[in-house]
Amino acid sequence: MFDAAALLFASRGIDGVSLRDIAEAANVHPDLIRRYVGLRSELVLAVFNDLSAQLAVVVADNPLSGQGHGPDTVMGKWVRVANALVVSGQPLVTTEAFNPVQAMARTLEDAYGLDPLAARVRAAQIVAQALGWRVFEDYLIQAGDLDGVPLDALREELVHSARRLGATRWPSPPDPPSHRN
Repeated sequence: MFDAAALLFASRGIDGVSLRDIAEAANVHPDLIRRYVGLRSELVLAVFNDLSAQLAVVVADNPLSGQGHGPDTVMGKWVRVANALVVSGQPLVTTEAFNPVQAMARTLEDAYGLDPLAARVRAAQIVAQALGWRVFEDYLIQAGDLDGVPLDALREELVHSARRLGATRWPSPPDPPSHRN
């Protein structure tokens, strides 16, 4: 049921999905959802927590790779549900199952030898970049006049950029000199 709800939320938005839609997609009676999960708002949080647990596994299995963008990927669904929660005024609560910043920080410590504080700072920056791109991808492509650049190339560059940032000590080294004369 959570998988069906997550896919519907990711493709139509949380407000565009009713309990009846979820029940139909999951092949269950709507009353069962209410009985075992509760109110619609509780279902949304339960779906977010379930996606968080799924994403924790995906990140642990492939820590330095991109985690997908589309609404059919775990990361895509997680970002879309997280975004909807934030937009609706509900705070994101990191669950025991998955805290993306802490998961990324552990990866940076292991992969690049960053100290724990530097790893947490860089992890927060990488997660912000990844979330921001996923939420605003269409706008960024249009605003940057990037329609002629293959989408896969833009997304792959995001992964490479995150790796470079993750390997950079904190505090940052001095800014490079300007090329202006």
